[in-house]
Amino acid sequence: MEFFWAFRRWVITFLLKLAFAWRKQSHCTQIVKLISFLIPFNRQWIRVDNEHGTWIAEDIAGDKKEAIADRIEQSDAVIMWVPGGGFRFDLSLLYIRVFIQWIRALEADKNLKCIIFVPKYRTAPKYQFPIAVNDIKTTYEWLTNTMHIPTSKLLIGSDDSGAALSLDLIHLHQPKFAGGIFASPYTGLEAGGESWRSNMEMDFFTAAAVDRIEENYIPEEGDQQPFRYLPDQIDLATHLPKRILITVGGNEVLLDEAGYLSSRARHGGINVTLLQAPEQIHLWSMLPDILVKDINVRQNAVDHLVRFVEQCVRPEKY
Repeated sequence: MEFFWAFRRWVITFLLKLAFAWRKQSHCTQIVKLISFLIPFNRQWIRVDNEHGTWIAEDIAGDKKEAIADRIEQSDAVIMWVPGGGFRFDLSLLYIRVFIQWIRALEADKNLKCIIFVPKYRTAPKYQFPIAVNDIKTTYEWLTNTMHIPTSKLLIGSDDSGAALSLDLIHLHQPKFAGGIFASPYTGLEAGGESWRSNMEMDFFTAAAVDRIEENYIPEEGDQQPFRYLPDQIDLATHLPKRILITVGGNEVLLDEAGYLSSRARHGGINVTLLQAPEQIHLWSMLPDILVKDINVRQNAVDHLVRFVEQCVRPEKY
């Protein structure tokens, strides 16, 4: 069993490294599709809305619009999760198992009913900044105005490049959220810092992945440029949710980016929970049963998530 786990981990990390670094976007998408076959899940937990995205909740597959509206009304928390993928592909199908784990733990541990929604957005290179950010803004408006989700129970979550999309959304359009979750966040900082030098040999997210981002997502010319929240003179915390949770691995090349985001947010008065797991790599908290051998590390990540969500939607308890 241990050999099988180690072999599967090696295969999936190799394929992820390939997907992030590969030049042709259509090939990257096929690689991620292949990985999804190695991480199966119960499809009764997902319902695809072809226009807006995907709902994740128990036995939601057959729900009509009215049933989903009822679920929303009965829920205590709704998480809009912006998935990463280097701005070129969507990793969300790889996360369904951890989403299910979160939903079950929230109900079992805190008696909180939670639904997760993954917005659909257009990807690079065909669609560069700010197309994806605008797509997510449109979905946010649909969730709040059409689906009538109160912002008091709506959280934003993201991983990898989804963090940069979320931060640009927040900086440019000032949506309201009860809390924010950033897993292994890519924020747009230049590669080459201390964590890059220390962790390059251990992580599957490489300098080639950043090269693909720069080549495909960032417009070559014009005023429309991403990551405008990065300059120190910008008060990053102005429009951030009052509470944020950041998870990062000690062996990630993006460790410094997580620290930078945490520091900037704290400086602006945001209540920041930073969970750093030694020896873990990129996306460890999103793919725990694939990347993390120690069950205590996996459980600690879930416990942090559950406690954080309760803090956001039941602030009177804290």
